[in-house]
Amino acid sequence: MVRESAPAVTFVCSPNNPTGTLEDPATIAAVADLAPGVVVVDEAYGQFAERSALELVDEDRPLVVTRTFSKTWSMAAARLGYLVGPTWVVAELEKVVLPYHLDTFKQAAGRIALDFVPEMERRVTELVEERGRLVAQLVDLPVEVWPSSANFVLFRPVTRDGDSVWHDLLHHSVLVRNCSSWPGLDGCLRVTIGTTDEDDRFLAALRKALA
Repeated sequence: MVRESAPAVTFVCSPNNPTGTLEDPATIAAVADLAPGVVVVDEAYGQFAERSALELVDEDRPLVVTRTFSKTWSMAAARLGYLVGPTWVVAELEKVVLPYHLDTFKQAAGRIALDFVPEMERRVTELVEERGRLVAQLVDLPVEVWPSSANFVLFRPVTRDGDSVWHDLLHHSVLVRNCSSWPGLDGCLRVTIGTTDEDDRFLAALRKALA
């Protein structure tokens, strides 16, 4: 596909949304070697994953990695992110960046957030552990579960349709994302990893919905 379309920019989302699938670094490297233009690896959920494409960034490869403060830092309203890439790519981007692309508040918020990296990393570790616990519970239920390297898990009930399960969960005050209308995700639901108590409430409601 890359050879046929010869894109100027190729985007790879890893982990992606909505499945949370993580691409192998070898696959990303192969795409970067084939693509005639810049390859952008979107790692919005990258800090929840066990590996990163950051190790592939070097001066000889037109590959950049983008990340955001929206997920791990819970700063979605700030619309703040960053890019890691070769110096020559960064230099080209600086030529087209708007003069006032970040207001003072966003710059200050980003700098303050960096003072709390250990706390952020601790929260991420706890979330990843909770994700593993939740998945272990889900695989024992009549649902199809997608392996996730993000802060959510995609699943599809096999004994009932997704819409019915979604409504039953809502009846128990549990709100998950109904992905049934998305291409290729018929009957799928997506749950965001919460606290242990929140996830236990979700599991209890799901068991009732599937009974």
